[in-house]
Amino acid sequence: MLTLTRQEALGFVERRLNIGEAEKLLAEDRVAFLDQLIVAFHNSVPFQTMTNMAVSPEKRRVPSLDEIKQDVYSGRGGMCIALNGYFHALLAALGYDCYLTEGRMWDADPNTHAVIIVRNLLGTDDSRLVEVGVGYPTLGAVPLDFDLESPTSVELVWRGRVVRVEGERDETRGTRCPVFLRQRKQIDPEEVARLGFGLRENPDQWNTVYRFKLEPQSFVELYEHIDANVFRNASHGLNRTLRLMQWRNNRAVIVLNDLLVRETGEGVCLPVRLESDAEIADTILREFPVFDRDLVEKAIEQWRRLPGK
Repeated sequence: MLTLTRQEALGFVERRLNIGEAEKLLAEDRVAFLDQLIVAFHNSVPFQTMTNMAVSPEKRRVPSLDEIKQDVYSGRGGMCIALNGYFHALLAALGYDCYLTEGRMWDADPNTHAVIIVRNLLGTDDSRLVEVGVGYPTLGAVPLDFDLESPTSVELVWRGRVVRVEGERDETRGTRCPVFLRQRKQIDPEEVARLGFGLRENPDQWNTVYRFKLEPQSFVELYEHIDANVFRNASHGLNRTLRLMQWRNNRAVIVLNDLLVRETGEGVCLPVRLESDAEIADTILREFPVFDRDLVEKAIEQWRRLPGK
């Protein structure tokens, strides 16, 4: 189980997230402070596949709990189990009522994503989706008390929403358990294609990025399933791409394989093609100096070995 003490949590908030007087802010407004934490985390800790890609496929595995703590605290970041797993532990240490549940990405097998749910935030049995580990921004907790769908928001070059649908009937309860779909739709399909994003998407419709239920799941179970279904699955997309994504002053900086993308305005991005492996490495080290050159070059080497690269 990934846990933090309250002092560890407050230290991370102050030193990595650069938020002072955390206990005062928490006592004044738990809802506003939660959103402040989410934004600060997006701006401080990247989603990245580099540490995974730097290892040969047969040796890849989910990071240990100590590695997750070190990678997040140092600002190296990681993939969903590291980012959402750590953020869940952070929220729990700060006194939020929260749990993890599985997310099913695209049409892949279940247990390929870890999702955070915060509940009873207002003392009224409410639930909110908290997401800091999917790479693209969700700059605030999303209330799930709607009947059909949440309000839409701009998420880089997409519009985003969460939709509620009826799930399978639970015979023990005599009810249907609702399923929530995290969806997005391209704002400008030509822009999305130019950036090399949205390869799995139909540009003319809402696409489901992942689905989840409000059913708590243990961190250990998620950890084991994501290890098998993502890290040790050589065909999984995150084992076939160089990806670093971070928000700085709420603007995206992304390296996607041989492309550097900067968000210059809401929904407006500037792509720059990186022409050589040396340029890819230099760009990563300049934009994400927390990494060392040896790791970056090993990740690029493994990426180049993939068919078609």
